[in-house]
Amino acid sequence: MPKELKSVLKELFTQKKFLLIVAITGITGALCKSYISIFIKDLMEAGEKDPEKLKSLFWIGIALSLGIGISRYFHIYLMNITAERVSQQLRQKLQAKFMKLNLKFHNNYAAGSGGLISRTMNDIRIVQDGLRLFADLFTAPLLFVFVLINLFRIDSRLIMYILVIAPILLVLLRTISKGIRKYSISGIEQLEKMTSTIKESLDGVRTIQAFNLENRMEKKLVKQGDDFLFMRKRIHALIESMGPITEFIATFLVLAVMYYFSVKISKGESSTGVLTGFITGLLGLNEPIKKFQEAYVRVQETRVAAERIFFMLEENSEVEEVPNADDFPKNWNEIEYRNVDFSYADEKLITGFNLKVKKGQVVAFVGESGSGKSTIANLLARFYDPQAGSILIGGKDTKHLKLHDLRRNIGLVSQDVFLFSDSIENNIMADSDPRGADEVQKSAKAAHAHDFIMRLPSQYKASVGERGNLLSGGEKQRIGIARAFYKDAPILILDEATSALDSVSEEQVQKGLETLMQGRTTFVIAHRLSTIQHADLILVLSKGRIVEQGTHHELLQRKGEYSRLFEVQMQKHHA
Repeated sequence: MPKELKSVLKELFTQKKFLLIVAITGITGALCKSYISIFIKDLMEAGEKDPEKLKSLFWIGIALSLGIGISRYFHIYLMNITAERVSQQLRQKLQAKFMKLNLKFHNNYAAGSGGLISRTMNDIRIVQDGLRLFADLFTAPLLFVFVLINLFRIDSRLIMYILVIAPILLVLLRTISKGIRKYSISGIEQLEKMTSTIKESLDGVRTIQAFNLENRMEKKLVKQGDDFLFMRKRIHALIESMGPITEFIATFLVLAVMYYFSVKISKGESSTGVLTGFITGLLGLNEPIKKFQEAYVRVQETRVAAERIFFMLEENSEVEEVPNADDFPKNWNEIEYRNVDFSYADEKLITGFNLKVKKGQVVAFVGESGSGKSTIANLLARFYDPQAGSILIGGKDTKHLKLHDLRRNIGLVSQDVFLFSDSIENNIMADSDPRGADEVQKSAKAAHAHDFIMRLPSQYKASVGERGNLLSGGEKQRIGIARAFYKDAPILILDEATSALDSVSEEQVQKGLETLMQGRTTFVIAHRLSTIQHADLILVLSKGRIVEQGTHHELLQRKGEYSRLFEVQMQKHHA
């Protein structure tokens, strides 16, 4: 059995209680259905030879009908519920996996977040459909065997002749399933591209409208949709190609059997009861054959989707936590970067980086875009790990610290503050320990956010909208600062926190940041050099290396790279 199907079955067998009832009801239904041919034979013969027997046969017919109906309901209902539960398990596992994968993976993933959504929703839907048909893969062969046994009881020689056709059907089924697997791979990839394009259209709707790109995005989706439909047409053509073949064989067999028994009846070697029973049984074989065909064919699509899902679940781009990791050190006095190297894709971004930061210091990083400023801060929070070297806090390598504990002690305020589609209050608290409304307001006041919050109709209960789109840029930043206040972490990362703001908003945000930085070890990734003049240490980076370091005044006096950048910004400010 293919590896991906084994993985799906492993997930399926976590629902053993449901599967046990599915199996029992499946076997019961198959036994009842298979006995129909014997029942019809006995009924016809009783009508001709023993009418008194008809009463008892009537109650047998009622029992068979109830058995088939009740078992069918619970069999299908519970299998569908099981498929839903397994699908939800997989969604939760994928979502948890995505949250653990490092930023390097997320930034490099070709289809972006839309592609990951496609795997979570579209691929799992295909697996769910396949799981629903798992019941047919179980019951169809059982029903086939049970019906065959009863047909053997009616006429063993004839059924042996009929079974000659079975290998032909199996060969056709195998050939078609290979084609379906081939086109399913391309179809699912096209669906992933479409999902990515739709998400891109929604995320970038403002830019799309501003640059009149609506037609371009529409044409892109139409092209991807046409490619997807082409693949789906091929798959449907292959799936449906089995129908006419099996219908032809079934019709031919019924006519042949009718002829066979007509000859025997004319010679007095058989009866209409036997003929009717055999035809009923033969027609009964059609159901398990059709169901097995459909289930087997659909399994090929399930294999492709499952392969993609479990490939992602086995992705090793996680930030790993060592067994028995240490707690974050309580009495630490220094953060040290020791010979740190980091490559992004094939490009080496940080090379032999060394730095010591005393507790309570404010260290600022400046430099051209791509110089490695944000990467150095991201390495501290272990959003990804360096390829070489180590980062130590209080002499302990961050790789040996509990990841949750490490990040609990690091606050982050970035240029693009991410707010959840929730209330202002819940966004400030995030996942920190709830400490009451007073603490939330205290944090908001320190971030200079309280006044604008109180002007809102619902105040702290007001919704911020998706990604905070109901707030201005400056308001979002101040909520982000309030969140960092509430978290109260001893280490703070400010990643270009004011670079996208106008001067009025920047002034309010800067006041909040200055209060937030007091008493904390702060790493500032700066775009506007005017905001870091009071930093204890400024590092000028170029291609992942420190080219200058010192205080603001020391660096200006050297007339080097920092001085040049500062003068350029001052000229732009006064222009």
